[in-house]
Amino acid sequence: MWLGVEPLLQLLVLSLPILWIVDWRFSRIKIRSIQLAKFFSYYVLILLLIIVIQGIIGHFQTPLHSHAVLWGVSDSIMMSSIHFSYGPEGRLILIGLFYWIYTILRKTKSFSFQKSIYSIPLLPIIGVGTSAQSFAPVTNMAVSSYAPIPTIYPFIFSLIIGIILGEAILRSIPLILEKNLTIRESRFVIILWTLLVILVSYEDSISSILPFSTTFSLIFFSSIMMISDIIGGFSETFPESKGETWPSLAFTFFLITVALLLIYFYSLERSLLGIGIISIFATLGSQLPILGFDNRNRSAHRWCIFGVGISSLLLISFVTLDDISIKIMTVTILLTPMTWNIVDKYLVRSN
Repeated sequence: MWLGVEPLLQLLVLSLPILWIVDWRFSRIKIRSIQLAKFFSYYVLILLLIIVIQGIIGHFQTPLHSHAVLWGVSDSIMMSSIHFSYGPEGRLILIGLFYWIYTILRKTKSFSFQKSIYSIPLLPIIGVGTSAQSFAPVTNMAVSSYAPIPTIYPFIFSLIIGIILGEAILRSIPLILEKNLTIRESRFVIILWTLLVILVSYEDSISSILPFSTTFSLIFFSSIMMISDIIGGFSETFPESKGETWPSLAFTFFLITVALLLIYFYSLERSLLGIGIISIFATLGSQLPILGFDNRNRSAHRWCIFGVGISSLLLISFVTLDDISIKIMTVTILLTPMTWNIVDKYLVRSN
């Protein structure tokens, strides 16, 4: 029985925020929190498995959805699975499934941390595909004569990305609020995010197709954000980060302003609204530590960059940030943390 992929995708996307709220509400009750975390994990896993099975069935013998019409059908389940994994939407769903399976298997003891945190990457992976209308039901339609001959490489590609993403998330979350990061405890995390950047930057005939290109841009930029935050964590271990660090914060806003000017003059899709959103989020992010949210040495600096990253991710999701703008923002948030110690070392000393 074919239930349809898009209703299940919508159910998953809509139920995740509800589960986050419930998880947050019961986080103080230890026993219920552990039970809820297990339910949360297996609910998402079962739903993802059903989505994948329904997608594969749609490629079996007769096309049951638009994705199957475009990417082919087969008389064997094995070939139907390869057809499913070859298209852009199928790859994204498989990445989400492999990522979630890995996070469950990787946790060797009771779920002491809220499982809702680990499910955040599923929203861009699954949510963008939900709006693609690629799994809309079809009847009496023949397979496209342009349907490609599939290979197993996209399936392996999705498996590798899902595993690396899972390991990177599991290792990064405990480091996000660390006051001081050492090279020893975070070097492997940097390697994982760098590998992820390289993998999602690989271009083939599918990489430019929506929603695949949008989702991989989100993963790419999120990886750059994590690397930038780790570099910012390194900066707090240096003597220059203690005491008066306002020159480096001012220089951070200067670099962001330069980046926005470059986007305004060189972007193919000039958007004053997007530039304004990035500016507002950067300012709001830098003010979070004043509210007592974070008291690290350079918390204002790091949350300013975080605001820039979040606003850029929102603009990428709505396809209002083109490739040139993404490259400009990528260089900006990578280089900015590297300048903090240099600026404070010379400007504060001169004062």
